[in-house]
Amino acid sequence: MRTSRYFILLFITCNPFFLLAQSLDQFGGYTGKKGETTNRWHIQKIDNRHWFVTPEGHPMYIIGVNHIDTETEADRDAAITNLTDMNFNCSGYGMPDFMLSSHPGFLGLKLHRAAHWLPANQFHYTDVFSEKYAREIDQKVKAACEVGTKDKRIIGYSLSDTPHYELDISRRRRGTDWVSFVRELKGSTAGKQRYVSFLKQRYDNDFLAFQQAYRLGQLENWEAAANYDFDYLELTRPKVRADDELFLAVIVEEMYRLIRKSFDRYDPEALVVGEKLKSYDHTDDIIRLTGKYFDAVSIQAGPTEGPDVGQGTDESVFDATYWEKLHQLSGKPVLITDHGFSFYTPEHPRTLWHQFLSEEKAAEFYDGYIKQVIQLPYVIGYIKCQYRDRYDPLRDLLKQGFIQENGKPYPTLSKQMKETNGIVFKQLYRK
Repeated sequence: MRTSRYFILLFITCNPFFLLAQSLDQFGGYTGKKGETTNRWHIQKIDNRHWFVTPEGHPMYIIGVNHIDTETEADRDAAITNLTDMNFNCSGYGMPDFMLSSHPGFLGLKLHRAAHWLPANQFHYTDVFSEKYAREIDQKVKAACEVGTKDKRIIGYSLSDTPHYELDISRRRRGTDWVSFVRELKGSTAGKQRYVSFLKQRYDNDFLAFQQAYRLGQLENWEAAANYDFDYLELTRPKVRADDELFLAVIVEEMYRLIRKSFDRYDPEALVVGEKLKSYDHTDDIIRLTGKYFDAVSIQAGPTEGPDVGQGTDESVFDATYWEKLHQLSGKPVLITDHGFSFYTPEHPRTLWHQFLSEEKAAEFYDGYIKQVIQLPYVIGYIKCQYRDRYDPLRDLLKQGFIQENGKPYPTLSKQMKETNGIVFKQLYRK
């Protein structure tokens, strides 16, 4: 039988973990505290903590889930029930429409194709300085705003997923990087012209100084540099590397400037939580630019180099100094926008992300991680990666959620999530 929306809402508003003897507004904000009422979602500092604030002016800490994949109406009803029962209050980025009735979420925009998760035949960098790209950005943001301004349960906009930025990581994994891509464009392109203009400014228009720094004796002038493919450039030379770091920031700022310009045109009150940056796959300048153009810094908490089976520790270690640095560099709050971990099962010994030895160990980890997260007053939410198990036959591994392939929750993990989330909301809202 189809679950009635009335009973779903009744279940939410009668949940003792949520209410704490108080009530929630229709979006999930805590009515025991009050922020500014703007009729739109925004972020505000209240009582020395940063919060999402609902359209009704009530603070809300987000604990959500991404990738809520469902196939049938029964699956959709079960997803609403499961997330509500486990005290999750957000349906993540790129949320399915059916979840908005009970769990607000973020509208996702893919604004380039340079993401970690894309296979080689789909991955590519973009000339962000071209008029074509500026038009594409404007059209995509306009289309998103036409949706985002119509439903107040859409919290805001989340931009491209896990872009490749850090030069060494990009070169190891893709054999190139965004700066090298622009540098190797034809001389007539906007990107190549912008790169040469950057070099002229960097070397005070002194071609000889540039030529010596880059050891490119075969080039005679700036025009020759504009038409050169830089195939034999020594990327490890200190001055080349320093210039590449700076020009990477030029690329990112141009993209962010175009994005912000379009949002200001079509939805000037938009809450934009930025790109979903991968842990450590960014420079300090990119974090500063995120703070300059957007409302929060969004981070996928590892693995930096992956994803692959049991690789790295970024997703299994809570490093408070890293989150503090992000906040200080950007001047904005931080959203842990995608965090995955897994555990061994006999049916699926190969799992994505850091693999714990058992479901019990994974449950203990979740409890400890969330309780550390909420100690940081500039972290405004936590969103877990993956709702339901999805097996990848090509890599022979499981992208593990907390709902099994048969539709049943993992008992120990789901019980711990419910308990932990409830305790966390009590602690936050009582303060």
